Amino acid sequence: MAVVTIEEMSEAIRRTLVVHGKLGSEAVEKVALQVLSYFGAEESILDNGISPEDRDIFYQLEDEGLLSSEEEDTTVEKGKSWRIHYWVLNKTAIETAAGKVEGKSRSDALYEHLPAEDWVRANKEETSEKSKHQGAH
Repeated sequence: MAVVTIEEMSEAIRRTLVVHGKLGSEAVEKVALQVLSYFGAEESILDNGISPEDRDIFYQLEDEGLLSSEEEDTTVEKGKSWRIHYWVLNKTAIETAAGKVEGKSRSDALYEHLPAEDWVRANKEETSEKSKHQGAH
């Protein structure tokens, strides 16, 4: 996924913050646009350009795994140490939360990971139950 779209971000927010009761569904698109307006086509941004209100949203998105934060220490003039804080889009988590995994819907991808014996066992139990009921009549 090259660039996170507003639709993908909105769906990821809907399936995380809204589902967990942290955001009302009426605010989803506004928040998605607000967050992505900081990033543009970039994967990471400096923290110092974010308003305090927006930073609160970033922390909530970090709790959901959609964003992460990083720090970098650097030395500036006269040997002073400076810590730089970044926010990073977790594109894989956004894609997964939005319901897309390798071009498939999230639910389709979940079923692909179930072992074949899980499907067989369910069928055996169902067949066994049918046999019991048919034998009783």
